[in-house]
Amino acid sequence: MSEAPLDSTSLLAALVAAASEAHTRRTWVRRVAEVLARALPLARLELGERVEGTGEVEVVGGTPGGAAISTTRRRLHEREIAALGSGQIERSSRRGGDGRSRVVVPLGGAGAAMFVALSLDPGAAPEPSLLAVLGDVLFHLLRGQEVTQRVAELSRRAHAENRELRGQARLGERERSLVARSAAMQEVLRRIDTVARFDTTVLLAGESGTGKELLAQRLHQLSARGHRPLVAINCGALPASLVESALFGHEVGAFTGATRRHLGVFERADRGTLFLDEVGELPLEVQVKLLRALQSQEFERVGGEERVRVDVRVIAATHRELEPMVAAGAFRRDLFFRLCVFPIRVPPLRERLDELPALVAALVADIASRLKLPAPAVSPAALLRLAGHSWPGNVRELGNVLEAALILGGGETLALDAALAVDAPPPSAPIERLDDAVRRCITEALRACAGRIYGPTGAAQALGLKPGTLQSKMRKLGIDREPFVRES
Repeated sequence: MSEAPLDSTSLLAALVAAASEAHTRRTWVRRVAEVLARALPLARLELGERVEGTGEVEVVGGTPGGAAISTTRRRLHEREIAALGSGQIERSSRRGGDGRSRVVVPLGGAGAAMFVALSLDPGAAPEPSLLAVLGDVLFHLLRGQEVTQRVAELSRRAHAENRELRGQARLGERERSLVARSAAMQEVLRRIDTVARFDTTVLLAGESGTGKELLAQRLHQLSARGHRPLVAINCGALPASLVESALFGHEVGAFTGATRRHLGVFERADRGTLFLDEVGELPLEVQVKLLRALQSQEFERVGGEERVRVDVRVIAATHRELEPMVAAGAFRRDLFFRLCVFPIRVPPLRERLDELPALVAALVADIASRLKLPAPAVSPAALLRLAGHSWPGNVRELGNVLEAALILGGGETLALDAALAVDAPPPSAPIERLDDAVRRCITEALRACAGRIYGPTGAAQALGLKPGTLQSKMRKLGIDREPFVRES
């Protein structure tokens, strides 16, 4: 059984109740349309907002009782321009083929930036006075919705920021001190101290285990954002299908299992610093969206249509050589230049063995405190033994060896012989990922064939593939042949 039509007083009360439950423009349009349809012969409602600096308008529209809400961007119609300029209600002079009329109600008076357009079925036309009051009410309800949305957004960010700061506080309790006695590390700290006060994007390049995250923390603490959160994400530790959601967040229903809105690291790092560790592992399709977010400081959540604006300082880190990846088409050239504004090379441990005594002393003290064991003295013989190791895992590997030696020695001595014996066999070469192996084969063939694909001297023939198959694989892996043509 259909609901009884609303009188003017009941209509206004119902609008206030419906709008108070709306947290986004889309839900606002849906709820307001449902209420208005009970008092007016409404077929469709559109909420339009002028896009500043353009002759366009962003429109959110929906039908009463309909689940589909659309968001579009288009140029202003003449009647919409007239209504916004004069602040007066504009009626369409012609009816459409379906007999419906269109009424444009400006929100906020003359020179308004917003309007509501009502598509009305044939029937009794609403009184102009009612429409005028309706425009005023909807204007204030919309402003209330904006405040509600902003408060909810600030609340979510405050909770996320609180979690980040608590995590940093816990990390700070067990964080080892930064040791930099060598000339190479002193130069790294000099560059960090120089750039810290600016919001310039920094790229930390160095082997795994050299302490890039520790340096990122120092850079953040010395900056004007040091009292805000430092949000870190390891881009190489996430499945490709979840990287975009982790960076930019997602809306409810964006994919199976998305039962609530999730804020990505960009949003959680707002007004603070975002540390993108292992940025070279990002898939190509995500690199495009990351570039756009870095340039405009705006993005859309997965499954969302609203633009989210943030103020984020970015520090990126990688253990991979990005320039060869750019040449091979595995990393976007424009993103590389956007990240590599202020590069800092972090030297491996084998290049700074002169700081080994201070580094070992600091690590032993930290590890002993964490394990609640005495911190034994480090003998010159032990230091000589440590200096003879190649340390492919750098400071991280050194810390692991010292922890094992401390445990095996019971806190009374460092059992380095036993700890290094476990570590003695050289690590086996990591298994190459299939995509990386295919990319390597294709790039080597293109380089040898000067970028040619077709013919007896082309890369397809050399790889035993059909040219179309090779081109399909190149598109999938993001490989461009032009660099190899230019090389020749």
